[in-house]
Amino acid sequence: MKKEFYKSVGFKLSILTIIILLSLFTSAFMFNSQIDKMKKRIDYIYFGNYIPVLKLHTLDDLYEDLIVCMKKNKKCNKSPFFKKIKKEWNYYNNSYKADEERKVVDSVNKDIQKSLSSKAKISTYKDILKKIDFLKEHEKKVAYKKRREFLKEYSSMKNYLFYNMIILLFVSFIFISLIIYSIIKKDNQLKILTKKYKLESITDGMTKLYNRKYFDKIFDNMPFISNANNWESAFVILDIDFFKQYNDTYGHDMGDITLKSVANSLQSYFNREYEYVFRLGGEEFGVILFDIDEEILKQCLADVNKNIESLNIEHKNSKISNVVTISIGAVIYEANTYISCNRLYKMADESLYRSKENGRNQYTIYNEEVK
Repeated sequence: MKKEFYKSVGFKLSILTIIILLSLFTSAFMFNSQIDKMKKRIDYIYFGNYIPVLKLHTLDDLYEDLIVCMKKNKKCNKSPFFKKIKKEWNYYNNSYKADEERKVVDSVNKDIQKSLSSKAKISTYKDILKKIDFLKEHEKKVAYKKRREFLKEYSSMKNYLFYNMIILLFVSFIFISLIIYSIIKKDNQLKILTKKYKLESITDGMTKLYNRKYFDKIFDNMPFISNANNWESAFVILDIDFFKQYNDTYGHDMGDITLKSVANSLQSYFNREYEYVFRLGGEEFGVILFDIDEEILKQCLADVNKNIESLNIEHKNSKISNVVTISIGAVIYEANTYISCNRLYKMADESLYRSKENGRNQYTIYNEEVK
């Protein structure tokens, strides 16, 4: 059973490990993908807006220089300017543009291409400067709009990651709680079963009193326990009177019921700490009482005789009564007298014999009666 239990625990812990690893992998994947997405957006804002605007400033400067050159010299060499303008414009024109932006840029592109003619006049370049200024303002508006979209998307992404992490943690917590609960439940079941098997190993199956095996363990240690605590202790043997005749008259099934009734009576009476009740075999019972004196023992044994008789279990073939009765023999062990367990058992047995010889349904204490 323990082996199966630990196998079950090991399996559940493996499942838990897999769940945690999958959760971490999923979280890492989501973070990575969202960070990559955010990087692309930043790249887009930077390279798609900032650098193209710089190119427009450069174009603005080139056209300004070209106008200055034409004003100073009617034969101004336009070729170097055209070459630089074409290069800067191509970079700007080929950069990514949204559909609406592309329409605006395409309309300006036509004018830029016309301006790259040697016949173009200063007025043409001034118009181009206005259109470049218009593009600058347009780029600013687009950049502002994209920044707002980015911030909105960034906020949404943060919430997305946050809630996903909460869900993953919650799911992991549920699984962990279920597994821990299952382990605790199994552990409690194992403890209960262990306690049950331990109890069954020391109890009599029919009467539920302690069995002979457990009696031997306690009885063998009775002198040692008494000496260690400086206690007086008592060992009592009880025997149902004429029980063979009872079984012959009423049958063994009724005999078993009577044994259980007597056992229950004894167990109910001797139910305090340091009081142990045993079934020694057949109709014979034993009781070990620690920390008890002779006067209390006498009262206890007298009560037991009355209690069994008061059960009113019919026994018409008893030679002493119409109901079931019990005979008792007892011995008191005084601390540090070092009487052996075998001797104590014989002394109690001799007391029981004396009770039977004297008419049964009575008790005899060895120190008092048996010499």
